[in-house]
Amino acid sequence: MAGSHDSYIVDGYNVLHALYPDLRQEQLDDLRRWLADQLAGFAALQGARVTLVFDAHTQPRSTCEPLAGTGVEVCFAGGSQSADELIARRIATEPADAAIVVVSADYEVQRTAARAGVRRMTPRELGMALSGTQKDLANNEKTSTIPPRLEDKLDLETWRKLERLRREGS
Repeated sequence: MAGSHDSYIVDGYNVLHALYPDLRQEQLDDLRRWLADQLAGFAALQGARVTLVFDAHTQPRSTCEPLAGTGVEVCFAGGSQSADELIARRIATEPADAAIVVVSADYEVQRTAARAGVRRMTPRELGMALSGTQKDLANNEKTSTIPPRLEDKLDLETWRKLERLRREGS
């Protein structure tokens, strides 16, 4: 596995389709959140930064937002830019000495990463790493009194307001 302080660039839908081959459209919102949450724990345990990239063809332009309190940034490639193009640009803008790991099974993304000398990881390898992270976090949760999920940290009314804002903004 990659070392700590790496920067991971993750092809989100590629990973979700690899982990959930029978994925249905109505599951996407929940699974995007699930993957971001999983990667937040992974980033914390690895001491890594993660850029999670999804295609968003209906958006007029690409957007990236940090996931508060984590080492994860969630990007939606919109407008004429695809997730693959956003990933390629991210690879190109990283410093030459940066330890980058690209997670995708997409041939073009893998080829771009190989040309740039970037390490690659398949979605299944990431899935196995996330399973290990869950076990590590479960062991830590036994001794921790901090709720493990955002929903558990907020009162119901605040959670509903945030959900409404998220839905209206997309």
